[in-house]
Amino acid sequence: MARPVRTDRVEGRPLSPRAFRTFGIEAVVLGPPTGQEGLVRREGVAVWRRLAGYAPVFDRAAAAAGVVVGEGGVLSVRVVVAATPGRDRAMRVPAMGERAALVVELAEGPAPATGWLLLVDEGPGEVWLYLAEEDDPGGALDGFLGRRGRTDFSRARRRSRTGGLAGLGVFAALVLVIYGRALGLGGAGQVLGGLLLLASMAALVRARPR
Repeated sequence: MARPVRTDRVEGRPLSPRAFRTFGIEAVVLGPPTGQEGLVRREGVAVWRRLAGYAPVFDRAAAAAGVVVGEGGVLSVRVVVAATPGRDRAMRVPAMGERAALVVELAEGPAPATGWLLLVDEGPGEVWLYLAEEDDPGGALDGFLGRRGRTDFSRARRRSRTGGLAGLGVFAALVLVIYGRALGLGGAGQVLGGLLLLASMAALVRARPR
């Protein structure tokens, strides 16, 4: 039996991702997903409100577009949004009312004259706003990841999985070493537990962050 096709509930919809509201991003309309460095990357447009905490970055983007926006005003910008798969799904919060109408109108019109504004969401406490210098969306994300020095999220997840399995291995090894004889495995069980403990510890060392 064929699996039903999963609908992309992010592409083409007026959304208001909670993770980016702290920057003043009120609404976005994003395109289809592209995988890059273990993240889901999308391009689109956004309505960005000027907040005092991010005014320097906002004003640079406004200057590039040749406009001046006062405190509390809004700017139409091109955005590159990159998120982990789970956080990409979490962006499905719909924009409402005037914000939704404004960003839909923006998406249907010509692209804003600003450069790319990069928004990255890797989870709570790991959300960034970055005004990209690159013209290409993929290059913008590459540039950001290179400056941060964390360019391989897939490897980080593999290390996390390896560390979890190694932790289970340490537990099983200790059970064999301590209770091997009681379980009827004799000395051979304890030796096996010792070998498993060494292998698990080596895996934990390899899985540690670098």
